[in-house]
Amino acid sequence: TTHTTTTTTPTTPLPPYEQRLQQAKKDANAGGPKPDSIRVQDTHFLGNFQWDACRKYAKLAGVYNDEMENYISTNKAIYDYAGERRKGTAPGGPDTYRYDKYIRNDKEKSFQVILSEHAIL
Repeated sequence: TTHTTTTTTPTTPLPPYEQRLQQAKKDANAGGPKPDSIRVQDTHFLGNFQWDACRKYAKLAGVYNDEMENYISTNKAIYDYAGERRKGTAPGGPDTYRYDKYIRNDKEKSFQVILSEHAIL
C-alpha cells in the first residue's frame, strides 16, 4: 500500500526564530492559564480554559466554523457532566463514571448518557 502525504505552506509566515524562542521561554515561565498561578506545573492544566484554547487553535489551523463550534460545545457539555459525576464520588469510592458512554448530537450541542452497568446513582 502506498500513502501520499501533501504538505501545505502556511499563508502567514512564522515570526523569526529568536522571537519564537523568546516567546516560548516567556510561556514556559508564565504559570499556566490562571492569572494568579505562578507554578510552572500548572502550564499543562487548562481545565475550563481548554475550550477557548480549542477555538484558538482551530482558528489558527483554519478549521473553525459552526460545525467545529458545535463539536467543542458538545465536548464541554460532556466534560461538565462527567465532572459533576466525578465530584459526587467519595475518595476511594466506585469510579463508575469512568465507564459511562455518550451518544453525541453535535448539531444540538447535546448528548445522551449510557450509564455504566455498574453505575450507582
